[in-house]
Amino acid sequence: MDERYYRLIEDYSKKTISSEDLTDLLAWVGSSKHNQQIFRETLQAFDAADYYLKKPENQLKNWLAVQQHIKNTTADQLPVVRKINYLKYLTIAAAITVAVLLPLLYFGTFNTKKIEVVSYNEIYNPRGQKRLVTMPDGSNIYLNGDSKIRYALNFNTGKRIVYLEGEAFFDVQHRVKQPFVVYAGKVCTTVLGTSFNVNAYSSLNDVNITVQTGKVGVIFRDKGKNGPVQFLLPNEQLKINKNNGRFTRTQVNAADFNCWREYKLFFYDKPLKEIAEIISREYDLDFEIKTEALKEVKLTAKFDKCSVKQIMEIIAKLSGSKYTIYENKVIIY
Repeated sequence: MDERYYRLIEDYSKKTISSEDLTDLLAWVGSSKHNQQIFRETLQAFDAADYYLKKPENQLKNWLAVQQHIKNTTADQLPVVRKINYLKYLTIAAAITVAVLLPLLYFGTFNTKKIEVVSYNEIYNPRGQKRLVTMPDGSNIYLNGDSKIRYALNFNTGKRIVYLEGEAFFDVQHRVKQPFVVYAGKVCTTVLGTSFNVNAYSSLNDVNITVQTGKVGVIFRDKGKNGPVQFLLPNEQLKINKNNGRFTRTQVNAADFNCWREYKLFFYDKPLKEIAEIISREYDLDFEIKTEALKEVKLTAKFDKCSVKQIMEIIAKLSGSKYTIYENKVIIY
């Protein structure tokens, strides 16, 4: 999407868009179904991050302002051209049509009724275990070790919101009128129906979102402000720094990043200290790495349902280290 139209949607969501820019935005939205979809998805991402107009009465005022703007726009205010440009007039007509349809596009997607949440369900999965949680809407959440989710008891009404600490794979049931939102600290991921992995352990500096199927929108929110919406497609991964929101987008094989569900391990250019954390969660072990230099050694490897001893033999060869396993502790030196 053209950066300019993204900014116009952002101004529109904040109610700071000018009359001239509003006419331009409506013409762009009305020019194609693809643009309507982008407009709707971008607003959904803002809404999920509590950035888009929070109160229903303010939303109504905004739509009334849009309708009043169209009503007040006369033929004399339109640009004068020397010859008839049929495409231009069709675009303007489409814009006016979309101005009428926009409330349906938005209000048809979201339930604006205020719902008071009484309590939450909280599920924690300890180290050394995997857990499948089937949500009230039929969506499946696979929890990795030392991970926790929290969701409202009225989860099946309105937006479907899940709070995550740790790592989970989401297989979401498609519901057009009920976006599925995952909060992992300052990172908000919004989907309608898709499958994706979120790695947000507190010990990591980054949150990693990896899409296997469908499409997601991701926003970093800090101190009441949001970064731009980043849309991800299958086999794309977004790595977001928890502190400053800086991100990198890469093409990956998404299956590698959720293979933990099948008790497989995949490390790509990871420092040994992070690898030790992953193994500790997988096998419920404690690790001690004797030197700082060893902690930063980066390795790439795959393991398919191996024992701890088999894994450590390979890691020792790749890193040039030695190890000792004593009861529930592994020492690398």
